[in-house]
Amino acid sequence: MKKLCMILLLFSAFTFGQNQQEVWRNVKSIEADFTQEIKGEKGAIPVVYKGKLYAADNKVKWLYVAPLAKEVYLEKTQAYIYEPELKQVTIGNLKENVDFIQILKRVQKIGKDSYKTQIGDIAYYVIIKDSKPYELKYTDSIDNVITIRFENVKMNAKIDGSVFIFQPPDDVEYIDAS
Repeated sequence: MKKLCMILLLFSAFTFGQNQQEVWRNVKSIEADFTQEIKGEKGAIPVVYKGKLYAADNKVKWLYVAPLAKEVYLEKTQAYIYEPELKQVTIGNLKENVDFIQILKRVQKIGKDSYKTQIGDIAYYVIIKDSKPYELKYTDSIDNVITIRFENVKMNAKIDGSVFIFQPPDDVEYIDAS
């Protein structure tokens, strides 16, 4: 009887540990501050952006606040990039749904806290820290290495749907990048 209790206790602890470690896989929404670094050609000075990420229900909003304001809206394979200083909206289509939640759901473990997935031609690497996404890294189609680090991550918090409604001012120029 003691052996059976001990086995059940160990199994429960193992199962609980597994569930706690990968609770992030069941993410329905995510809100976080981010720092994005883009490294281009060798020797070029990296560009660093800061902002806020919102993602839920196949919708994503990247709200850039520094060094320039910019809003990026993604919904499935549709993309809108609003640049207030240029009074410009670029509209494009993506080959694949690459919202951050979909990346998290598709990754496979490659190390202790590191994961990888391939979407289209791009390999995405994710690092998990304290059971939350900490870093996303990939090389884009023009060989820029993009590293995005997340802070103040809120998983499965309710995000008001109005966050994802794209309403630029009337005086913007639209550019079709499809």
